[in-house]
Amino acid sequence: MILINILLVMVAVYLGAGLIFSVPFILKGVTKIDEGAEKSGWGFRIIIIPGTVVFWPYLLKRWRNVKNKTTND
Repeated sequence: MILINILLVMVAVYLGAGLIFSVPFILKGVTKIDEGAEKSGWGFRIIIIPGTVVFWPYLLKRWRNVKNKTTND
C-alpha cells in the first residue's frame, strides 16, 4: 500500500510540474518550436494543454535547444 501511495505522489508531482510548465509554454514556447503555431488561436492552445502536461520534459528540451540555437547564432 505504501508503494502505491509513493507512486501516486510521484505521478501527481510529475503532472503538477507539467501543468506549471504548460502556462509559459502555451504563451510563448509553442511558437518557438513550431512555426505553424505562430498564427494559431487560443482554441489550439487550449487543445494542446493535456499533451503539454504529459510530454513536458520532451517539450522543455526542444524549447531549450531552440533557445540555445538562437543565442549561438
